[in-house]
Amino acid sequence: MATLKAPASGGTDLPPDLQNELRTFEAAGRGLSHYELLGVTPDADGGTIRRAYLDRSRRYHPDAWFRKNVGEFGPLLSRAFQRLSAAYQILSDEDARAAYDTQLKKRLSQRERELMERRALSREELERRQREARERLLRTKGFARIGAAHKLYEEALELALNGERAQAIAALKVARELDARRGEIAQKLAELEREAARSRSQLSLKSAQDQEAAGDLPAALKTYGLAFQMDPTNAPAAAAAARCATALGDHKQASTFAAKAVEIAPDDVDTRFLLGSAFVTLGLKAKARAELGRVLQAKPDHKEARELLKRV
Repeated sequence: MATLKAPASGGTDLPPDLQNELRTFEAAGRGLSHYELLGVTPDADGGTIRRAYLDRSRRYHPDAWFRKNVGEFGPLLSRAFQRLSAAYQILSDEDARAAYDTQLKKRLSQRERELMERRALSREELERRQREARERLLRTKGFARIGAAHKLYEEALELALNGERAQAIAALKVARELDARRGEIAQKLAELEREAARSRSQLSLKSAQDQEAAGDLPAALKTYGLAFQMDPTNAPAAAAAARCATALGDHKQASTFAAKAVEIAPDDVDTRFLLGSAFVTLGLKAKARAELGRVLQAKPDHKEARELLKRV
């Protein structure tokens, strides 16, 4: 990202209306919802959210004011852009948005809750119509199936762009059945399914962190394990599951999760030490020495690893 230039003394090149926007934005602090940050209502569809984000992010993006005198507004521009980006990241992912909406309902007005509920009903109706349309396309014959597959593929790209990932996946599955030889359909389907798995995994990870913070380790262990099952590349979930299993005295399960975590993130010294400790408890001395040796190789001043190594 380009560095914003501040003037040597006073003044700014930002127009007065943008200065006022930024001051208002800053004054509102964290009290604004993601919808308010983007200037849309809770019933906004994915396309509306994307357009709102593009419009506001272009206005606030620090690169838009490169080599301009922004004065005191430099940090405000950066914070506004970061907050917009964070809001869009949530609202453009259907799983993350659903979780966010559930939390947000408590602080919405009656009117806003009605808008959110109306959107849910509209989505159900739209999904029903799309499902029926795809079922009709499946009944097409001959070369018409190729054209139908192409239509569904293009539709899926637009749905994915607007954050409607589940519908995009459904459309691609039908497109693949209509034209199994078209590689880009299968490729896009696999990509979106991976994204969906990662999104659900991250939501489960957050839920598990809340459970662990509340002291419910058995529930946290189960949810961390679910997060890792959804996305086998989620090293933090595996490492956290190992930590909870250790605290619960389940060293076999701790070693399993810790081994998975360090396989994905070999530089995670803390989890590697946890793995070595589990091996010590399980009586697997050779494996324990190997893991503890790797810990000390990465962090020679790791006192706990050195002391534990002396015992095996």
